[in-house]
Amino acid sequence: MIIRVRNTLDQIAPYSFLSVSEVSGAGTLRVQNISAFTASWAVQVGKTGEERSEVKILGTAVPSGTSVTLTGTLNYDHPTDTPIYAIKYDQVVFERSTAGTSGTATPMTSGTVTITPDSDYTQFDDTSGATTYAYRTYFRNSVTVETSSESDWMTPSGFSFYSLARMRDRTKAKLHSAGYIKTDDVIDNWLNEWMEKMSNVAISVNKDYMLGTADYSFGTAGLGTVTDTNFKEMRKMWITYNGSDYYQASKMDIIDFTPNETFNTSHPYFYYQGDNIFGIKPPESGGTARVTYYKYGSLLSNDTDELPVVMRGYTKSFVDYGLGNAYLLDDKDQKGAMFLKNADVELERFRNEITPRSKTGPQSITITDAIDGDDNSYQDFM
Repeated sequence: MIIRVRNTLDQIAPYSFLSVSEVSGAGTLRVQNISAFTASWAVQVGKTGEERSEVKILGTAVPSGTSVTLTGTLNYDHPTDTPIYAIKYDQVVFERSTAGTSGTATPMTSGTVTITPDSDYTQFDDTSGATTYAYRTYFRNSVTVETSSESDWMTPSGFSFYSLARMRDRTKAKLHSAGYIKTDDVIDNWLNEWMEKMSNVAISVNKDYMLGTADYSFGTAGLGTVTDTNFKEMRKMWITYNGSDYYQASKMDIIDFTPNETFNTSHPYFYYQGDNIFGIKPPESGGTARVTYYKYGSLLSNDTDELPVVMRGYTKSFVDYGLGNAYLLDDKDQKGAMFLKNADVELERFRNEITPRSKTGPQSITITDAIDGDDNSYQDFM
């Protein structure tokens, strides 16, 4: 069972360049700027995936002057202007859970592997692995023993077709050159932008899409606060003053009532007073508001995160949107515009196909001329 982790540390690491060429066996790196480097950190010499890229550990001396000292020596020659990345970690630790994603991952025997920067991935072969196992990884510095946070779960079946990882990889696979995209976060942000747009379209044709429900107390002044971080807008509200009897509240604006106006507890009202503060009329001695609200969708942040079910038939639009933005970033405006248009076509198909049947049916047209008893031309439209 081969488990792979993508080598992406260079994408987020500070870096500099060799000020002169260095040869195999050299114990120092002469760099253009040493401010990026820290004693005992790992550095990657060369870009990920290049044949002679290698990872080395800096010495314990604080970097100064125009060079940094290595623990050990270079394996290959490197020309002037070779990038040097302060990646901090030089190892990947592979963990395994025999109980799948519901278990706890622990480091495997011989599962601590030196990063292989000449490849896009560092991998480990779990010879006793099973399809029911799940895996995690983290980075480690072999000198300071510092570690990164754990990765998301990985399973033998890999990432699903609807996951962030698969859509990101599909976008990158269709790019002729992605050197101008410095990190995967750039593509991830585009994919999340598109999901936000699709979520708004879904809400526009189905008012009951993406709803959340929560209870919030209000005091004798009738004021309560919605504390959920994904709250967007109120859909409806039910009020209880005694904890058992609930009454549906009608919405009104804060300017719609006078100070001396009388309200009935069996027909309560609610209004907004700020972005997430609501008011109840009548407040009585306080009570609880059961709020149903529109919510912001969860962002795709982990590789395993998947699209909402309603969007899973439209993954092409996500890839097209990412490609469009990528080509625009590369100054290929015509190609970028083409892919963005393709995404918009898919968005319109999405809108039409998820529109509830109750909102479809015969379409009407406006007749600008009066029709009298002798004018039968309107029959052409029947």
